[in-house]
Amino acid sequence: MELVKHFSVIIIGAGPAGVGAAVALSKSGVNSVAVLERNNKIGGISSLYKKKKGGVRTFVRWSKGGIPVSGAEYADWLERILFKTAVQVKTESQVIDIDAIKKMVTYVNPAEGKVRITADAVIMACGSREKNQAERGWISGSRPARVLFTKQLLGLLNEQSILPFKHPVILGSDVLAYAVAAKLTHAGASEPIIIDQFSSPRCSFAERFFFRAWTNPFYRSTNLESVEIAGDQIVTGVRFGGATIPCDGLMICGDLIPNTELVMQGKLKADAVTRIPFVNRDFGLSQPGWFAAGNILGGFHGAEWCYFNGFRTARQLVKNRNL
Repeated sequence: MELVKHFSVIIIGAGPAGVGAAVALSKSGVNSVAVLERNNKIGGISSLYKKKKGGVRTFVRWSKGGIPVSGAEYADWLERILFKTAVQVKTESQVIDIDAIKKMVTYVNPAEGKVRITADAVIMACGSREKNQAERGWISGSRPARVLFTKQLLGLLNEQSILPFKHPVILGSDVLAYAVAAKLTHAGASEPIIIDQFSSPRCSFAERFFFRAWTNPFYRSTNLESVEIAGDQIVTGVRFGGATIPCDGLMICGDLIPNTELVMQGKLKADAVTRIPFVNRDFGLSQPGWFAAGNILGGFHGAEWCYFNGFRTARQLVKNRNL
């Protein structure tokens, strides 16, 4: 392994935020850019949502008048605009280490093996993931078969055309949970029951109204009680409040946490509980030359927000550093 190349900017992640940053850098004349993406596709989570006839359109092109599109269509658009730039895109490239002081990134991929590269600046656009049972703190019990997270369900529905269960319960009530409910009912499942701790769903009324074209799930609040997953080998239901709600499959949806493992590994500052990185007004991290964009900043944001946040972050980087 040797030092292969120095870039003006390295972008970690080729989801909407990473692509937005790459496009902004290209428009500013910064072409010595490497984009590292661990998957074999551009677009992040949007690339997992396949286009199907009559399918659920869960992404919105607000810059085009609020047009709903499939995730695959959104990912295709991201790929097209990314490959119009002169940046070097490296897919199947997993970042395994960073050196915040040297602004060095180490990654591995099948074609190159283990590689180190450096840059004048690094943009972390690593996105977020759904919290597991322990991280949520209100879901107890074991994890028998047919307890899935959103990404796993998308793999079964879209890649293998498998409907894993017919009578689902969904834990979580943000927009991701309602998108999953819509996809399940469109695929042939019965209307899911959505359960969360809050008196009303976290998904807004406007978002729930949008998904009524495909689903109108029944919502139940736990009144801040914990729920227990029932079943030994296969999930049979969830218990709370002295009652059991039967099901043949359980989805644990939404409630995202930033993918800040690399941030913490590089000893860049982040909140120990929420894992949200500390950023300044220019999206800079605690070490000069390091920046963050997109859902790694915490909370849930749609693809268009992440794209333009990445775009603004790169523009600010160019303005302040004269790249």
